[in-house]
Amino acid sequence: MPKHRNSLKVDSDDEDPRISRRSFLALMGLGVGVGAAHLVGASVLGFLYPNAMKTPPSVFSLGRPDEVLSREGKVFFPKQKVFIETTAGRVRVQTAVCTHLGCTVNAVETGYQCPCHGSTYDLVGRNTGGPAPTPLVFYSVFKGASGDLMCNKATTTLDAEEAWFSPNA
Repeated sequence: MPKHRNSLKVDSDDEDPRISRRSFLALMGLGVGVGAAHLVGASVLGFLYPNAMKTPPSVFSLGRPDEVLSREGKVFFPKQKVFIETTAGRVRVQTAVCTHLGCTVNAVETGYQCPCHGSTYDLVGRNTGGPAPTPLVFYSVFKGASGDLMCNKATTTLDAEEAWFSPNA
């Protein structure tokens, strides 16, 4: 305890460990250096770790043919971001991702509309307005070895009639 009220000098018989200004600044510098080394190390490790996005597989099952064909009209499949359209025993799959910036489009009476920047598409996905550069694509549909209807996102077409698949044919 200091002898005088406004004094910072401590009694000589005090048991407190003393640290010099030089030692204090050296320890602070060491702490800053270790912190900076951790930041650089984390950045390097982040760079070396693969930047793989957790995307769903490009081939996925639509379900059993009788289940898929029992639904008439368009159904949104949120996990894969696609619209599954069935009519008269035929099925086709169309992307629900806007070609402008990748937002998910909404189905409206006149076709599709992007909520992000206002791109519009007609009923078969041709772009009719807004900043979207290309139409919405259709994905190929086929019958898998298990008997399920499968969709392959790697195979695309812009032809709406060519995209139809009839599992009974």
